Amino acid sequence: MSWATIRYRDFYDVPRIFITTHDGKLYLFDCPFDDQLDEYLDRYRVYELPAIPEEELKGSWVRLPERAVSLVGEVPVASVQFDPTKRRSINTLTFDELAAQQSPQNTLVA
Repeated sequence: MSWATIRYRDFYDVPRIFITTHDGKLYLFDCPFDDQLDEYLDRYRVYELPAIPEEELKGSWVRLPERAVSLVGEVPVASVQFDPTKRRSINTLTFDELAAQQSPQNTLVA
């Protein structure tokens, strides 16, 4: 079993937005709050990010999805396996699930 270290911001039961690296790429997992439903969504939207200076990660991450190179896919929150603290790392099997979803139409246009 392989683990990828995470850095997160919002936390409600699990991290609701976090970044991690895998195979040399930076990824953002975003599970925003839905005001109409009055709860968090049940899926992470996963984006590949460009290199982001450390200084820019010190503030809010609300606009990080806008910086994405591509939308990689979506994964159910329940399928992401966190370490026992739910604050340090995720099981890299999540990336296998994402790889199975990838297609050329997921690329964002800058």
